[in-house]
Amino acid sequence: MKFGNICFSYQPPGESHKEVMDRFVRLGVASEELNFDTYWTLEHHFTEFGLTGNLFVACANLLGRTTKLNVGTMGIVLPTAHPARQMEDLLLLDQMSKGRFNFGVVRGLYHKDFRVFGVTMEDSRAITEDFHTMIMDGTKTGTLHTDGKNIEFPDVNVYPEAYLEKIPTCMTAESAVTTTWLAERGLPMVLSWIITTSEKKAQMELYNAVARDSGYSEEYIKNVDHSMTLICSVDEDGKKAEDVCREFLGNWYDSYVNATNIFSESNQTRGYDYHKGQWKDFVLQGHTNTKRRVDYSHDLNPVGTPEKCIEIIQRDIDATGITNITLGFEANGSEEEIIASMKRFMTQVAPFLKDPK
Repeated sequence: MKFGNICFSYQPPGESHKEVMDRFVRLGVASEELNFDTYWTLEHHFTEFGLTGNLFVACANLLGRTTKLNVGTMGIVLPTAHPARQMEDLLLLDQMSKGRFNFGVVRGLYHKDFRVFGVTMEDSRAITEDFHTMIMDGTKTGTLHTDGKNIEFPDVNVYPEAYLEKIPTCMTAESAVTTTWLAERGLPMVLSWIITTSEKKAQMELYNAVARDSGYSEEYIKNVDHSMTLICSVDEDGKKAEDVCREFLGNWYDSYVNATNIFSESNQTRGYDYHKGQWKDFVLQGHTNTKRRVDYSHDLNPVGTPEKCIEIIQRDIDATGITNITLGFEANGSEEEIIASMKRFMTQVAPFLKDPK
């Protein structure tokens, strides 16, 4: 069983950028002190929804402040930067941390990012798959090669060489298409915190079926290091845990909506059929209303007493077989309250979680 801590670096109303960045660093250090396995970071641009635009720089800082903590990206928005630059950054962090960096990636969701960085949003899936393949192949061979479909440059040796024989990587998977692509390659996926237990189970069943058809053994499939993300608040007073999360998530959801519409003519889901369908479902279920969406997320995530948190997480572990659990604690309020909830999780919840039935 592994437990990670994910930090969104969101700027709540009334807080300065300095306060958010200071907390971002201190939560990383606290994660090592509390024996979390990994501290995960997220990439966002041009919005208070997340202040960490360059995750390689952010992770370098955290890796330098810790000695045993793994630090990862969940993830790098792969299509918006040149693969050679990203591979250099990846290899430097792998070497300088002695293998404590996890290269997690996403295709990106925000039209503003693609527009500013000059990438066609509709091409993001093909670019992501292409860049990820060439970068990971390059870490093994030392040479970055492109077939010219999405970018052209001559073969080039990239330095330094990898510290690890196999650099850990993962990709956030929300659609059946991404799940299938990862399964065909035997790569780990990150499951969303906003889907139900039955949806997570179905996603794992799809992955495992495709992986088998692609020739992977049952033993290999069993050991793929998938991660499951959850929002977490642990308190003996369950109502207190729910209330503090409710205030944070309400502001956070509003910030998300604003981030997606930074340009008045933005079409947030160009080329994203899965997200269009998900949004339609949210509309039909009333989840576009912030209060109802927070209520919905509370039903899915470990928010409440230690006993309730154990029950919810164990339910997902048994349904999916995933034992790499990544939790977001920022919704707990002040920095002191966040760290207190992290401590309660590691002492009153984590020791009582069991391997899947």
